[in-house]
Amino acid sequence: MRRAWRRVRYRLEWLGLKAATKLVPLLSRKACYRLALLLGSLGAILDRRGRRVALSNLRVAFGDEISAEGRAQIVRESYQHFARTMLDFFWSPRL
Repeated sequence: MRRAWRRVRYRLEWLGLKAATKLVPLLSRKACYRLALLLGSLGAILDRRGRRVALSNLRVAFGDEISAEGRAQIVRESYQHFARTMLDFFWSPRL
């Protein structure tokens, strides 16, 4: 069952990448930026394990220097920045 799910997941990821290569270059720069903010925010919410690791790392690195809200903001902005980088990669054929 796990193997079948993995195959479906890989297929969905491939279709998503294929769609991104076709659709992202059609977006304006502003739309690309806004989409990245949305996708990054969703990623920060949906990737529970990655978010937990990032929050833990920030807590270890900075202790009480940064509040819990501040750490959460850093993590969310990190996901948004990653999404912007990836969308820029797909948008770059326009350059």
